[in-house]
Amino acid sequence: MKPNDQFSFVKNNLISQDSTNLIRLYLPILGFHATSIYQYFLAFWDNGKSSYTFGHILNHLNLGMNALQKSLEMLSAMRLIELYHAENYFQVYLQPTLSAVDFLANPVYRRLLEKKIGEAAVEALLPSQPRGEKQDVKLSEVFQVEDAKVEPQSKQNHFDLDYFKQLMARENLRFENEKEDLLVLFAIAEKKNWTWYETYLLAKKTAVGHVISTKRMKQKLQQKVSNELFSTQEQTILREAKSKTALQFLAEIKKAKHATITHGERQCLTEMANLGLLDEVINVILLLTFNKVNSANLNEKYALKVANDFSYQKIFSAEEAVVYIRERYQTQHSKKAAKDSDPKSNVPSWSNPDYKNETSAEKQVELEKQKRKLLAKLDQGGD
Repeated sequence: MKPNDQFSFVKNNLISQDSTNLIRLYLPILGFHATSIYQYFLAFWDNGKSSYTFGHILNHLNLGMNALQKSLEMLSAMRLIELYHAENYFQVYLQPTLSAVDFLANPVYRRLLEKKIGEAAVEALLPSQPRGEKQDVKLSEVFQVEDAKVEPQSKQNHFDLDYFKQLMARENLRFENEKEDLLVLFAIAEKKNWTWYETYLLAKKTAVGHVISTKRMKQKLQQKVSNELFSTQEQTILREAKSKTALQFLAEIKKAKHATITHGERQCLTEMANLGLLDEVINVILLLTFNKVNSANLNEKYALKVANDFSYQKIFSAEEAVVYIRERYQTQHSKKAAKDSDPKSNVPSWSNPDYKNETSAEKQVELEKQKRKLLAKLDQGGD
């Protein structure tokens, strides 16, 4: 998009100006630039008769190109405009603002507004509930529509939080922070173009102790298919790590050592999961820790040290964990081999032909002074 690119408005798309809801509901989220551009579109709408340049908007509102592009993205995301592009020409399809009821019924919009003006201020914007019983009048009865199939108007498509919560209740799942988690869940569903049910399946799979972990959900989505070649032993480790939860994996290790899982070990698993690490990565850490420390109990301090390192290194899968451990071992082994191969010698360093004397001038004076004292003692018979 450039300042000289032209745009026009879609014909027969007159939008009534609802400045009240635009200012009360949208402005805190959009900011002044995006809100001003939307008002510009409403004011200059001409039923598609003329073409304008984006430079006209920049000049009229005293904006820069970056601010314009960001504002258009925000307006599109909030469904206030639809922007269509063909070569160097654009069309603007205006959309009306939502009513207060519909806007605040959208859990994502509501949370975005709460983050800007606070929960109390949003509560004050809620319309009061009407009293009495609603008089339900059917269209088909009033206008004698018998054969025509009347379909209700579809609501704006958004993340269906109610159904999501129903499934959570069945599995005894809960949010850690519902309002913050909601924004992440919506972002995942929108980015992946998933239904609420597909999003729920990932949330269920990555939950920690019946608590939804959006951090682990994002880690799962960032997993990459590894093209690394793995040895037979590594393939076995990967297969086992991916097939069990961290608790199941630890239970099997403890059973082989004729021991039971302690409270501290359970807490350690939770702490590693709270770092965002997936179970398959935690399982690799468990195996590494037990191999490192020969004990029936998990060395929790060492396991958490590795977990913090994995989290910092952004290791999202068991494959990445195995490769990282392998490369780190090879590096350490190479350093040790190089150190062992460096022979120690009793020959003084100054006898080396490449020796370079880096003693300072002050130090040399001091050494010469001590040398003279020593020679003087020797001349006196060592007294």
